[in-house]
Amino acid sequence: MTIHDYPRLCGGTFFTLVLQALRQRMRAREHYKGESDGLTDPEVLMGLIKVINPDYQEMDRNALKTKANDYKSCKTSGGTYLPFGETQEIRAFDERIKTAYKSALNEMTVFVNTYLDLGEAVGKTTLLVKALIDLIQQDETIAPTEDFFISADGQKTKKTALGGLKEVCLPAFLLGVWHYAVVNRKDNTVGQATYKEWCPSTGGGPRVYTAHMGEGILDGLSIYLPDAQEETGSESDETEPIEAEIVDEIPQAQTQPVQQTVTNPFIFNFTQNGNNNTQIGHVEHYHAGKKED
Repeated sequence: MTIHDYPRLCGGTFFTLVLQALRQRMRAREHYKGESDGLTDPEVLMGLIKVINPDYQEMDRNALKTKANDYKSCKTSGGTYLPFGETQEIRAFDERIKTAYKSALNEMTVFVNTYLDLGEAVGKTTLLVKALIDLIQQDETIAPTEDFFISADGQKTKKTALGGLKEVCLPAFLLGVWHYAVVNRKDNTVGQATYKEWCPSTGGGPRVYTAHMGEGILDGLSIYLPDAQEETGSESDETEPIEAEIVDEIPQAQTQPVQQTVTNPFIFNFTQNGNNNTQIGHVEHYHAGKKED
């Protein structure tokens, strides 16, 4: 292993570190039922690809499973389903970072909110930022004057300044490092030695990340997400209050008591005979004071 073989920043090693900061995975029983938590390696890689190309058409995760594993382990640099390397997608991504940074930042913010564990108890994303800084600082193929677009306003930061960071916008930082990896490290295979060191062979079983990148550095580093209002540029939705029209009160009509005269009363006479009650009605008509039976 030469001095430049390990460690190396590239798409595969970036992807490997991101996978260590995912949200909690689904339980094995739920996986057995055929349910998906959306956090498989192919799904996370598709999420990163959509940061590069928002029009990327997602494909079946099983079809991409082998490709995603090969990219993570730095065995391949691209292919039919992976728009990496000397491609129009990478050139357009590079241009968007330099001319339409907010648009690219929004895409990475969506990725962060969808896949990463933002909880503070464990601090996965804080360690992710530290691990990437640790990797960049140790990668001797990255010159001290190299620039990374890691600021929320799209400004560049040199490698030499990374060790002094106190506060980091998480999506902006990940966007800048991801951009550097896919634009400046088109040969993803340079990270094979790094991946093997981080994820030792288990004799045919799944490789597990056992490295300790980022631990013990940048104590007190804090991370934050972009402000929603700054992203959208939304203005206040307050409107001028509408004054109600004052209508003169209409006086209530004067009312006079009305004397009700009941005509044609129906008079009931009750006759009781044993258990039967008989009702006999007697009608009397009144006309102008004259009584008629």
